[in-house]
Amino acid sequence: MKPVHLKIEEIRTRKGVTKTHIAKECGKTVAWYHGISVGRRIPNVESLQAIANALEVDIKDFFENELSDTLNEDKIKGEKSVV
Repeated sequence: MKPVHLKIEEIRTRKGVTKTHIAKECGKTVAWYHGISVGRRIPNVESLQAIANALEVDIKDFFENELSDTLNEDKIKGEKSVV
């Protein structure tokens, strides 16, 4: 399971977006975003939405692999997922 800050950074680098661009789009400092990007600062929901908007992605993209990993583990163990 990949931490959220690593998923955000993966998306950011794949899209070629700078940390400065994200910080400016969020109305924050580069130091603020740097703290998030290295896992020292935990973003709240509003910050995650602002970062998603700056990256032009849906906020759920930061969490998709985590959900998939959980569902896959349940299948391996033979457990049923409750929906």
